[in-house]
Amino acid sequence: MNHIIGQIPENISKLCQLSSLDLSSNNLFGLIPSSMSSLSFLGYLNLSNNNFSGKIPFIEQMSTFTESAFTGNPNLCGPPLIVKCRDEDLDERQSVVEGKIDGGYVDQWFYLSIGLGFSMGILVPYFILALRRSWCDAYFDLVDKIVKWLISRRRRMTYARNHAI
Repeated sequence: MNHIIGQIPENISKLCQLSSLDLSSNNLFGLIPSSMSSLSFLGYLNLSNNNFSGKIPFIEQMSTFTESAFTGNPNLCGPPLIVKCRDEDLDERQSVVEGKIDGGYVDQWFYLSIGLGFSMGILVPYFILALRRSWCDAYFDLVDKIVKWLISRRRRMTYARNHAI
C-alpha cells in the first residue's frame, strides 16, 4: 500500500515500454483511462482495492487481464468482472441491431447466394443433359476423348522416362 490518492492520468499511455503496473490497495478513484489499452508491453496489471468507477476499457491489451486485476473496486463494471454496467444491456441490443444491418443479413445472403450458385452450377447442366439425349451423347463422347488423350499422354511420358538413356 503506497497511499497514493488521485486518478490515473490519461497520458499514462506515453509510458509505452511499461511492462508491469501495480497500483493495488491505494486511494485511486475515477475512470480507468481508455488510453491504457494501448500499452502493448503491459504484461502485469493490478488495480484492485481502490475506488475506481465506470466501465473497464476491455479492449486491446486491457482484454488480456483477468478479474483479479480489478476486484475490490465496488463501482467498477464490465468485463472481465461479473458486474454488468447499466448501459451494457442497451449496448448489446444496439450491437445486435447494428450486426443485422452491417453484417448479419449480409452474411446470410452471401452464404445463401453461394449455396444457390453451387447447386445451380451442378443441377442446370444435369437437367440439360437429361432432357436432350443428343447433347448428353455429345458431351460424354467429348469427355471420353479427353480421358483417352490424357491416359495415352501419360503412358507416352512414362514410357519415355523409363526408356531414356
